[in-house]
Amino acid sequence: MSDKQTEDVLRGRIAELELQVNGLEKDLIHDSLTELKTRSFFEEESKIYLEMIKNISADKRKKWFGFKNISFLFLDIDYFKKVNDTYGHDIGDVVLKKVARVMQRSLRAGDTVARWGGEEIVASLLGADLNDAKAKAEDIRENIEKLTFKETPNLKVTVSIGVVSSEMSLDFEDLIKKADLALYKSKHSGRNRITIHSDI
Repeated sequence: MSDKQTEDVLRGRIAELELQVNGLEKDLIHDSLTELKTRSFFEEESKIYLEMIKNISADKRKKWFGFKNISFLFLDIDYFKKVNDTYGHDIGDVVLKKVARVMQRSLRAGDTVARWGGEEIVASLLGADLNDAKAKAEDIRENIEKLTFKETPNLKVTVSIGVVSSEMSLDFEDLIKKADLALYKSKHSGRNRITIHSDI
């Protein structure tokens, strides 16, 4: 094999390895079913943003990054177990994917949406205060309620959502706990609704 052929083979192999590495990186930060970000990625990114907010003055945050707050939505698909039990897990997967796509389409480029676990999805909204976040959550809730499923035309899907903002706290675990409590309130107040933690 000539030097040129050897070089071409090596270049080809390097290109293959780069593709494999890029694929692995994607797998590490994306949920394989929904293609949303993973919980671990979401946690790390959110903590970085909150640390930034904590350590940089409001004026500088606004000037350098264009935001002063970060808000979180904690979403759960209503009666998801019943969907799986009635229609099967394949349809449950279809529901999860469609809800995930609605979330992705509804958010801006700088926002992040992740699969928290099971049928729970979280989103971070950079620069959004509570009013902004509530409006976005309502938009998402309405769009999900309009979803149709050709496989099961009679299936209707709704979600319950909890909303919090860094205006309430700068600790990620505390904010997620508050969002979860707000979500719990939504689910136990009839489902298919939004609750802001400060309203509990």
